[in-house]
Amino acid sequence: MSRRTVSDRVPVSKISGQPIPVIATLLLASFLLLPSMASIGMFMDGIIYAAISRNLANGEGALWTLHFSQGLFPVFREHPPLVFWLQSSFFRVLGDSYLTERTYDLAALLATALLMRLLWRKLTIGGGHAGLAGYWWLPLLLWVVVPKWSWAYRNNVLESTMTLFCLLSVLLVLAGLQAKNMKTSAVLAGGAAAAALLAFLAKGPVALFALATPVLLLPALRHIDWRRVALVLLALLGVFALGAGLLLAWPAAREMLLVYWQKQVVGRAGLSGAGIDMLFELAKKLAPMLVALAALRLWVWMDGAADGWKAARGPAAAMLATGLAASLPLVLGDLDSAHYLVPALPFYALGLGLIGAAMLEKGGSRVRRAVRARPGRLFKLVAGGAAVAILAMTMSRLGDVRRNVDYHAFLAQVAETAGERSSLGIDATLYDDWYLHAIAQRHYRISLVSGLSNAEWRLAPAGQAHQPGYRTTDVAVGQWILLRRQTAP
Repeated sequence: MSRRTVSDRVPVSKISGQPIPVIATLLLASFLLLPSMASIGMFMDGIIYAAISRNLANGEGALWTLHFSQGLFPVFREHPPLVFWLQSSFFRVLGDSYLTERTYDLAALLATALLMRLLWRKLTIGGGHAGLAGYWWLPLLLWVVVPKWSWAYRNNVLESTMTLFCLLSVLLVLAGLQAKNMKTSAVLAGGAAAAALLAFLAKGPVALFALATPVLLLPALRHIDWRRVALVLLALLGVFALGAGLLLAWPAAREMLLVYWQKQVVGRAGLSGAGIDMLFELAKKLAPMLVALAALRLWVWMDGAADGWKAARGPAAAMLATGLAASLPLVLGDLDSAHYLVPALPFYALGLGLIGAAMLEKGGSRVRRAVRARPGRLFKLVAGGAAVAILAMTMSRLGDVRRNVDYHAFLAQVAETAGERSSLGIDATLYDDWYLHAIAQRHYRISLVSGLSNAEWRLAPAGQAHQPGYRTTDVAVGQWILLRRQTAP
């Protein structure tokens, strides 16, 4: 009997018959994410990325010559351009609202969750562990309990999109390794190479771990056909190299990517204290998953069940190895932010989720009944109440500024007085305030230019309000003041 035939005969109840944990996971994810996404305010990088995407949608800059503002990054080459191009399409359709980047991030999140479920199906049904297919909610639960999960999707970081394409690449590689014939394997490997190239164009070489997945996924295979593995590996590397070569033959692309490579890759390579810190960050990200897994293990043990986690050790090892490949190379760079680990988290969640699912599947009758129970009246009431409360919290925060409130208060007055879509001078002592640049451009379309000698308006520190040729205005909030050029007597 073919592997596909076995997969097709898996009962539907095995795949979707656990509604209570599915609903609980959905409610938890919504609570952790939606209310915070409804308000205005993000990490500085995410604000800059949204402004660049908006500008691109409005014809300011081009794919390989991105534009942020006249005063900071008039040509932006700090990252590859894919995310900005994708997000700009949302601005073209939805318009210039802070909810546009929120919608993009939600779309990326939902697509990532879908790919995780598809990969789970390939690992379980396609890998001979059909009984675990219904536990697809478990890796999603382990994923969302990591605090950096909600932070990434409410702050518009590039890693969210890169994660999507890395998962797609790994999924296609696994499908190619499990395919019925060599031709299908080669085609799927070519698709995986395209996805890996897109992941690279989202955030650079940290996505290249996907090229090693034909080897990393070997423990997940029921039977290893070395000829097929070699074919998938060669097709993956070959198509990726061909795509990269064609890309570099494009002068505009080559110029941008070479500048990016020299500044962001070569300039930040090498062991450092930040790299060692990344190992501690990885341990912190895995800790919530491991705590949840330990709680499941205790629950199963209290039900008097046998230890069944070893049943899924093959695919679990493959996913954990992929997670390590996505995260450990980060110690080789001068990277100081934990969100660089975001693309590795789904693979750790899938690997640990397989272990947890195997434990639950071997659990006693009480565990199995609890997992597969239909929602009762009390659960429906609690879940419905929670959904209404989350919706109310989300709606109540729409339009609220909950981060950098003083920046918005000042810049809103500046925009009202000096007008939007303008270039203002900025005192040199304020130029390195990146949040000032980011919020001014994203929300008020104002460019802050240092040394703009003919500027009618100028931002200055409140303590340096008296500058030659300028007079103070009534626009002053906290540490800043708006000045206006004096007219000739």
